[in-house]
Amino acid sequence: MAKTIALFCLLALLSTIASADDTAASIALLVTEANAEAVAARVGPALASKNGVTRSAAARVALVRGLTNVLPQIREALAVESNPDAAREEVRALVVLGDAADVKGARDATRKLPPAIDEVIARAVSRRPDAFEIYATTLRETGYVPDANFFTQALWRRPAAAVAVGSRLLGLRDAAGWQALLTSVRESHLAMPPGVLGVSLNMAVEDIRTSSVWYLVRAYVPDPLQIHENVRAVLTSPVEEASMREAFGRELLRRMLGGERKDDPRWLEWLQSAEADPLLGNDESLFEYFTEKEFLVRKNHCGTASYDCRMPSKQPATIRIASKPVAKPAYFLPDVLPPGVAGAVVAATRCDGSWVALAGATSDTSGRVQSTDMKRIMMNAACDNAVTALVRLSLVTPSSIDSPLNSGTILLVHALRQPACLDEAPLGAAMNSSVQQIGGQVTAPIVKRRVEPQFPESARHAMGSGKSVLIIVRSIITREGCVRAIDLVLQSPFPELNAAALLALAQWTFEPGRMHGEPVDVVFNLTVNFKVP
Repeated sequence: MAKTIALFCLLALLSTIASADDTAASIALLVTEANAEAVAARVGPALASKNGVTRSAAARVALVRGLTNVLPQIREALAVESNPDAAREEVRALVVLGDAADVKGARDATRKLPPAIDEVIARAVSRRPDAFEIYATTLRETGYVPDANFFTQALWRRPAAAVAVGSRLLGLRDAAGWQALLTSVRESHLAMPPGVLGVSLNMAVEDIRTSSVWYLVRAYVPDPLQIHENVRAVLTSPVEEASMREAFGRELLRRMLGGERKDDPRWLEWLQSAEADPLLGNDESLFEYFTEKEFLVRKNHCGTASYDCRMPSKQPATIRIASKPVAKPAYFLPDVLPPGVAGAVVAATRCDGSWVALAGATSDTSGRVQSTDMKRIMMNAACDNAVTALVRLSLVTPSSIDSPLNSGTILLVHALRQPACLDEAPLGAAMNSSVQQIGGQVTAPIVKRRVEPQFPESARHAMGSGKSVLIIVRSIITREGCVRAIDLVLQSPFPELNAAALLALAQWTFEPGRMHGEPVDVVFNLTVNFKVP
C-alpha cells in the first residue's frame, strides 16, 4: 500500500514538473499524439498555466480530442479566467464536451466578458447533438438570433431533421429562426418538404410567409415546375393580406409558373426601394421574369445602389449555362485558431517555407478532425508536421447540411514569408465570427497588393499563341485582409498554371470586407486570366 501511494505521488510530481515546462506549442502539438491518456495528463495541468496562449491551446486540444476527463479542470479554469481569448476557448470546450447544464454554466461564468461571447456559446451549441433543443429552450429566451450557419452545423448529416425543426419553429412563430433554416436548406441545395412549407405560406406572421415566398423564388427559379403541386395550391389561395415584398414575390412565382407578365405601378415603385435589394440579389435568372419596364427601372436604380443590386448589361433571353466547376470541398481547412497558437506551432516545428498540398480529412458531426491524409505537392518535412497539427487543431464548419464527413479535395496553400493568417480575432473585435457571404450589409474586400503569377513556359508553349485560359479561385479573406483558405472553382487543364495562380493569389492582401462597418471574414472569388499573345 505504501509503495502504491509513493508511486502515485512520484507520478503526480513528474506530471507537475513536465507541465511546468510545457508551452503553447508543446501542448498544441499533442493534438497528433496517439495516446489519449498521455495527452490528458499534460492538458489538464496546462489549463492552469500562467500563460494565456498555453491555456487556450490546452482547451482547444481538449475539445478536438474529446477529452471529457479534463472537464473538471476546464470548469475550474473558466471560473477564474482573466484572459478573454483563453475564456473563449474554454467556453467552446465546456459547451461541446459538457452536458446541457454546462451551457448555462458557461453563460454564468462569462457575464463580464464582451457580448460577443454569447455568439461563441451559440456556435459551440450548434456542434452538439441536441443543438436545436438548447436553442429552442435556452438560447432563444436569451435573445439569440440564429443565422443559416447555425442550422447548417446543427443539422449536419441529418437533413431529415429539418422537417421537425421547421415545424417547431413555426409552432414558436419564430420568424428569424424560420428564415435562417430556409436559407440553410436552400444553400445546401435541399428542399423543404411541401407539407411544412405549405403551412408556413398561410400563417398569420407576415415575416414567416415572406421568407417562404422568397425561398421558393430563389430555390426554384432554375426550374419552377419542380414546385410541388400542394404548394402551388396554397400560393393561389392566400388567406392573409400581403405586404409589398411578399406580394411581388408571389407575383414572380405566378409568372414562373406560366402567368403573364404585366406592368403594375406598385411593382415599379417597389423595385426602386432598398427593401428590394437583398430579396432580389443579383441572380440574372430572376430578371427573365421581369417586364421590360421593370428591368429598366431596376437597372436605373441599381446604378447607384448596393452590391446586392448588380445587374447584367442587358436582359438575358435564356438561362445561362454555367461552366463545369471543380468539386467543392466539404469544408475549408485549416480554420482559425486561438491567437498565438498557429504562430507557436509554425515556429516550434521550424517550418519556414511555402507549401502546396492536397489533403483529405475526416470529421465527426461536431467538426472535430478525426484523421488526415496529406499529399505533398510542394512542402518540406517540417512544414508537413506543422500543417498536420494546424489541421487537427481546427474545427470544421460544413459548407452544407449534407456535406460528407470525409473530404479529399482540400487545397492547402501558403506562400513564402507570409503570416499563417489563422489567428482568430480578439473576442471584442466583432459580434459575428462566422465567415460571411458578400451582399446585404456585407461589403466586398478591395485588393491592396497584387502579386502577378508566374507563367510557366511549359504551359505557354502548350497553349499556343492567341489563346487564353481562365482560373477562378474561391478564398476566405480574413478581417486582417489576408488569404486564409483557398480552393479552385474553375481550373485550367494545365496543372502548373493552377499552382502558379494559387501561390500568387495566396500573397495578395486586401482592405477587408465589412459588415455594419466592422471588418469580417468573407468568401471571395478571385479570377486569373492567362493569355498568350
